[in-house]
Amino acid sequence: MANVLLIEDDDAQRFVASFALKKAGHQVREASDGSQGVTAARHERPEVIVCDVMMPGMTGYEVVGILRADPELANVPVILLTAMSDRKHMRQGMTAGADDYLTKPYRPDELCEAIDSVIARRQVQEDAFRSSMSGLVESALEKQKESLGRQYESQLQREINARWTRSANASGDVHLDQACVLLADLLGGILPAPEAELAGRVKKVQQVARDTLYLFGADYVLPYGTKLVAVFRGDEATLTTPVELRVLRAALALSKSAPRLRSYTVAIHTGPVALVAVSDELHGDLGHTLVPGECVSAASAMEEAAAVNGWRIAASEAMLKAIEHQATVGRRATTERGDPTVEITGLAA
Repeated sequence: MANVLLIEDDDAQRFVASFALKKAGHQVREASDGSQGVTAARHERPEVIVCDVMMPGMTGYEVVGILRADPELANVPVILLTAMSDRKHMRQGMTAGADDYLTKPYRPDELCEAIDSVIARRQVQEDAFRSSMSGLVESALEKQKESLGRQYESQLQREINARWTRSANASGDVHLDQACVLLADLLGGILPAPEAELAGRVKKVQQVARDTLYLFGADYVLPYGTKLVAVFRGDEATLTTPVELRVLRAALALSKSAPRLRSYTVAIHTGPVALVAVSDELHGDLGHTLVPGECVSAASAMEEAAAVNGWRIAASEAMLKAIEHQATVGRRATTERGDPTVEITGLAA
């Protein structure tokens, strides 16, 4: 069980959350505002921090920013609690480095599951880090340590730059050598309805999807026929939440928000993406439109295969390789293009 720091200014909600966590076996310390929470975290380092977003004085976003700037607390998982009315601001917390969020009102068991999940993911990351460091130490013992260190840092920087090259020309066009793409069909299975009613449904589902995608760090969300395509730049991945994991969680969040009886399919893939800037000569507005390419075409074919097979989420083999320790998989299939694809059923425990 974990040592949890609960930061919540509402006495009633703090009591309910604390009671649920203690009942689940966690050790809980409480703080009634952000300043007290930061002080408590520095006094005794918690294993997980659960923090409300909208608090007087210091908001949850500011708490996350302070924690991530503190070397002693930078890697402590943080779960944000936010009301539905705050959704347009949610991305600020995720960008600052939060690991997860729950929307109020939430069930006590959801909070306990979120804590178990972030602890499990952080343990996997720490194990992988220790394993990689062990290998570096062994190599360093065989060679001159100082020279190897300089070579390793230089090579790592070159590899990162080569993988996540992003260039924009003077007109605003964007070329990503490697990006993550999420393609979602939000309207599948909607029964015929009067135009006004259908328009309302489309507007609602589009807004919810865009909020979710931007929350998890999408850089571009663009229409693709009746579907949506979100593009995630790899060069903005954070140490706490890799870009592939954010894409996976965005796909799961979209799937979870969809009505059970409606077809609602998502495909995730990784590869090169290009966008061209479109300017309105009259108004001067500058936006982007997606350039059809191999990566987007493959994602579209996977989404269609998912719809045919009754899946909610489909992933390419390239994407699965990046998230294999975080995702649980189901069935496998082949798209009409001949590309293999796999069903994603959830997050690994």
